[in-house]
Amino acid sequence: MLENNNRKIITKMAVSSLRGNKPKSAVMIIAVMLSSFMLFSVFTVGSTYFKMQQVQNIHLHGADFDAVLHGGYSEQQLKQCKNNQDVRVAGAGAYAGAAVKTDADDTLHTGLIWCDETNWSVMMKPARKRVRGYYPKKENELMVTKAALKDCGKENLDVGDTFDLTYTDQNGTHTKNFLISGIWEGYGEQELFYVSESFYNKTGYQLNQMGVLYVKFKNKILTEDQRTKFQESIHLNKRQNFQFTGETEKSAGIFAGMAGLVLVTCLSAYLLIYNILYLSVSGNIRYYGLMQTVGMSSRQIRLLMKTQIMMIGTAGVGGGILLGFLTSFLLIPKIVRMLGIRESAIPVTFHPAVFFITIFITGLTVYFGGRKPMKKAVSVTPVEALNYRLTSAGKKTHKTRNGSLLWRMAADQFCKDKKKTGIAVLSLAASLSMFLCLITIIQSHGARTIMSNYMDTDLVVSNDTLMKEEDEKWKQILKPSLIKELKKSKDIREVHPLRCSKIIVPWEPEFSDVWMREFYEKWMYTPYKDDVSDYKKHPEKYYSVMQGIDKEEFEHLNESLIQPVDQELFESGKICIIYGPGMDLSGQIDKKARVKFYLSENKNKKFQLRIAGMTDDSYYGRTSGKAPVVIVSESFMKKHVMNPYISKLNIRYTKEYDDETEGRIRKKLSQSPYAKDVSYESRIDSMKDIQKAQGNMTGVGVGIALILALIGLMNYINMVFGNIQNRKVSLAVMESVGMTEKQVKKLLVREGLLFAGTSLALTATAGLFITYQYYQTMNYMNIPFQIPAVPVLAAVLLSAAVCIGIPLAAYRIIRGKAPVAERIRGFE
Repeated sequence: MLENNNRKIITKMAVSSLRGNKPKSAVMIIAVMLSSFMLFSVFTVGSTYFKMQQVQNIHLHGADFDAVLHGGYSEQQLKQCKNNQDVRVAGAGAYAGAAVKTDADDTLHTGLIWCDETNWSVMMKPARKRVRGYYPKKENELMVTKAALKDCGKENLDVGDTFDLTYTDQNGTHTKNFLISGIWEGYGEQELFYVSESFYNKTGYQLNQMGVLYVKFKNKILTEDQRTKFQESIHLNKRQNFQFTGETEKSAGIFAGMAGLVLVTCLSAYLLIYNILYLSVSGNIRYYGLMQTVGMSSRQIRLLMKTQIMMIGTAGVGGGILLGFLTSFLLIPKIVRMLGIRESAIPVTFHPAVFFITIFITGLTVYFGGRKPMKKAVSVTPVEALNYRLTSAGKKTHKTRNGSLLWRMAADQFCKDKKKTGIAVLSLAASLSMFLCLITIIQSHGARTIMSNYMDTDLVVSNDTLMKEEDEKWKQILKPSLIKELKKSKDIREVHPLRCSKIIVPWEPEFSDVWMREFYEKWMYTPYKDDVSDYKKHPEKYYSVMQGIDKEEFEHLNESLIQPVDQELFESGKICIIYGPGMDLSGQIDKKARVKFYLSENKNKKFQLRIAGMTDDSYYGRTSGKAPVVIVSESFMKKHVMNPYISKLNIRYTKEYDDETEGRIRKKLSQSPYAKDVSYESRIDSMKDIQKAQGNMTGVGVGIALILALIGLMNYINMVFGNIQNRKVSLAVMESVGMTEKQVKKLLVREGLLFAGTSLALTATAGLFITYQYYQTMNYMNIPFQIPAVPVLAAVLLSAAVCIGIPLAAYRIIRGKAPVAERIRGFE
């Protein structure tokens, strides 16, 4: 048979076919529309989420950098970083001293910092909201924050005002009148005064000892080999510590996670389009067979189907992008607010490339989704087409079995067409797994869990007078009577005092000499050899403290040690734990090493305790001494020290984040004559700071989870409606032989429960494993994996309800009000 070029006629037939069968055409267009909608929404809202995550990290760090070098840097290292082809920008900063006192307060926490033009104007700029004035140029100028001024008791000062400040640097203690050249507001460490380069040059500090170098790379994704290669290229010494930010270390995993999210979306879109097209072709087999009998070739049938698919694809993609635009920019923010997430704005990031990527991926999905249905249409002969009968699967004989008849019938139907059942179950399970993973990430990275906190403490109250070098200025501010009063409060669950006493650790070769060598090499800017003679003669100048902790605090500390220590030996005072900030003495001291010390007020009371472990938890590090901090049991402290100072109170509330209780505690302490000598580490304040840094991340994340929750339902709804449509006659036949409408509904409910149970079981096993792996690739903050119970339980109940409700709704819609006889006759 000769083929004719009837492209115009075929196009006209395609249009007529789509118009003549509007319900099926609408279903196919909706399928493509939903697919492009899912892709557009995931790309748009997903890119917004990760963009906001980057903003959050900049806010938390106080600057935009990927890696930081602590412990000083050389000019050569700075040049290497700036000239490296992989580095976008490198900025520098340095410690320039510490504020000591003003005429309003003599227990300050504010540090003096210098940073270069690149660091201040480029890297820190994204973390600032507002700047008034200018960065210091003269020696007596300061760039300040409101928090730093408040710490100095000068919160009422503004740009252009002056005040006297006593500070320390490498050359000693000085008092100078400073001019406030500028005030900045934003994110990051707030208790800082930024100084000019001319001021820094007179402090006596050296950049190769106290400098800090920040690096921003051109590529957002760095492999482990690239990170290692760069770190080796700058030739670090023992003192230096080069660290990549958590998100940079996990950048490859984060990218893989994003790619996996897109892949699951594309797979779900493919399954949705494939199912619709397959059902449409199956329903039109007779039509294509009749076309062949009147001379239409296989090539022309293929062209007809391609034309139809192209029209469907064009209409579907356009509608899907429009729907995705409306959902991403209007609907999701509204739904998020309805869920109780009150945010001022839910901004959605949009890039023109999203249009083209959505069109390209959806086009490929439509193409590959239609290949097999087209192949089936052209492979059927006219005779086969005329005798074709749409069924779900081949009929099999069954043996009589025991048990509920409805459950057996539901199981038979569930297993009849394994391919379609598998697609629906996998789609549901994939969507539930992705929802589980995303909601876990969103919840775990929320403001309440993202921050680290000692013992999950709600409030730590510190006695700042104990930071003074002269112990005669130490004051017992946190008195035992205050502890008793706090413990009696029903709103306070636990109060753990950290007791301390000044101690002297004399020089001896076995431990203290080893400690001081390592301490000087790690933290000091003068060589140990210059001070060792003085240390031997006057060990009281290199004092430290002994700190006593109770049983609960010991248990927490012991869990963090690499090798836990014996609690009984610790309580009896035979062993101790040493606080060593960033120090590693492994291999330098043996397991029998002992620390020798005596009390500052009683030189005759000497102790020797075996060192059982070391910790670098900064909770124990508030001391200006150089000798090791010795951590002992509370009972040992009370036994040997009369009225020890209480340096900290570790308070936990009955109800977490209890603003009212914290307000009462702060109010009481503010009434003390030493109110200015007390500082707070508040979990509530930290949460609020992180909430500010995160902005609308939670809202956007919930939007992604809502979109993914819809993906699996699309395939299930499509499969169920197609299944009920195919079984319309068989269900009518069952009703004709005595099956009641109520029994039919019970059968459909059982089928829905089988889908729900199987998909949930798959999610709870393989899905949970994949979720854990996916979570760890994205978990650059090393937050423990914990499944949020309430959202997951809600998702399980909703999935079960949908799996039951959709078959009943489909049956009601397809069954209509037609009598049984009419539905049976409708088969032909």
